[in-house]
Amino acid sequence: MTATLDSSPSNERYYFDPSIAGVRVQADGGNAAVGSRLASREVFEGTLTGRRMDEGDPPWRWLEIGLLIEKPADFREESVWCEESYIYPLGHETEEVS
Repeated sequence: MTATLDSSPSNERYYFDPSIAGVRVQADGGNAAVGSRLASREVFEGTLTGRRMDEGDPPWRWLEIGLLIEKPADFREESVWCEESYIYPLGHETEEVS
């Protein structure tokens, strides 16, 4: 993986990976329903921006998806961060995103 680190103090864990930028993907995941023991299933489809984030130790790897063409009805953001094991390339891209 070729990536450039954004070394500003507030962004130490964020970096850009040009090898994934522009890949069309679908991601699935869930979210806890506030005030209950239930969860919801959410699906997003869009294009990887190339931005990555590592969180925790050992790190969880997150990818930013932008240009969203599918998202939950009440989701107002223009992009979403998803853990990379729940992201699947679409179209001619058959390689795993990692």
